[in-house]
Amino acid sequence: MGILDRLFGGRFSLPPPEETTVSDAAIMRELHPYRSGLKAFAQALLTRMPEGERARLVRRVLRIYGSGQEPATALVEGLLDADKGQKLEHLALLGVDWKGFDGFEYLVPYLVSASGVKETYPYRHEGTLTLSMSQTLANFDQWLAAFDKRYLHLDSGGDEYIGFIAEADQVEAMIELARQAGLEAHLERF
Repeated sequence: MGILDRLFGGRFSLPPPEETTVSDAAIMRELHPYRSGLKAFAQALLTRMPEGERARLVRRVLRIYGSGQEPATALVEGLLDADKGQKLEHLALLGVDWKGFDGFEYLVPYLVSASGVKETYPYRHEGTLTLSMSQTLANFDQWLAAFDKRYLHLDSGGDEYIGFIAEADQVEAMIELARQAGLEAHLERF
């Protein structure tokens, strides 16, 4: 605008904006309405992690959300990134493709261990597609029920299966926290 302004004698200048009485915090709440809910959900999801690791991942999720991403994208990218996301020994969010049976077989022992269950999930992929990933996750949820835990699915907007383990008595609370964060969580696959 500076060149046009000089060429045409200043006719392209605008008056200064009016002062606003809205605080910076109110502006941020308008721009990012799910920020506090996403922070609370991420902290609840990562509650079993060491404090430093949990704080790092929550900051990462909020930074991605603050850059203009949707809450589901921010959570998935923030936690499932292979380099900067969650560590295997503290796995809290599981992400597998619709035919990612090998990934499921590899990651589930870490997820189960990080959730506090001492037994190993007896899953072995034989290379045949007798069960779909949805059925495999339903079987996993049934197995977890014996330990007073449930597997909750998160709708990430993609075709992958994203989910986490929650205490059985905390399922409704986690679903409500997810809703406040702009996410959808259910016991059944979407």
